[in-house]
Amino acid sequence: MYFGSKYFVEDKRIKKLREQLKTKISSEDVQKIMKSYEQLGGIIIVSIPNEYEKFKEFIGNCFFESFECQTVLEKGFVSGEFRIPYYKRLVGDGFITIHKENGIYYKIDLSKVMFSSGNIAERIRMAHVSSPNEVIIDMFSGIGYFTLPLAKYGKAIVWSLEKNPNSYNLLLENINLNSLSGRVLPINIDCLDFNPNFKADRIIMGYFSDDEKFLLKALDMIKDGGVIHYHNTIAEKLEPHLKETIERVIAKKGKKLESIYYRKVKKYSPGVWHIVFDFKVI
Repeated sequence: MYFGSKYFVEDKRIKKLREQLKTKISSEDVQKIMKSYEQLGGIIIVSIPNEYEKFKEFIGNCFFESFECQTVLEKGFVSGEFRIPYYKRLVGDGFITIHKENGIYYKIDLSKVMFSSGNIAERIRMAHVSSPNEVIIDMFSGIGYFTLPLAKYGKAIVWSLEKNPNSYNLLLENINLNSLSGRVLPINIDCLDFNPNFKADRIIMGYFSDDEKFLLKALDMIKDGGVIHYHNTIAEKLEPHLKETIERVIAKKGKKLESIYYRKVKKYSPGVWHIVFDFKVI
């Protein structure tokens, strides 16, 4: 398998790709295509403008030859509770790869699970937020996006909850790939059904949902003074009211919050952002 990310691709490959694309595509659109792609391990994912429908195979082959990669996929969409991705294979073979990021190996099957390059800064940040031997609950762990950096660099004990069997099986492989058995305690379970006999120092809520039941569940599992990392999508016009909205929910448990950190992670759709809000429960 191929290990790496697009940030380490040699300049000569980029130059070769650009020159190949220019033989059939305008310079302006070549620039758009070059900016849109991402590389996950040995797989390239590229967005192709609609007007170049008849050149998709050509574009795929240009990336395939320039990067000497395993597979080139056309960016599709994600759907459903488990956010299953749908990509069109342009050239190459296979949807499974191992992606190395920040010293961590992630085995990915892009026919079954998603992996967003746009969340890299947040995954790196998770490597530095915890103290050694903190007890953490990752309520929606997926393949270990946040669990792995927390366990490897933060030296935390992470209860990693994942409902989707496909993601859970990859999580198990990623724990072994990174030699984190013992620090990561994986459970194939709906987080709402998890009833621990302890209170967590920190909880990660990486799933997008406006259903308050998940936040209420987190409040049942966090210790006083513990930190919740709350992810969601929010329209720009509602951003000023986010803290107030969360405060109303946690007041139902007789709790208050102390703001720690807020950031727009990336644009989710026009006028809507993926945000993360860290707060202490008091």
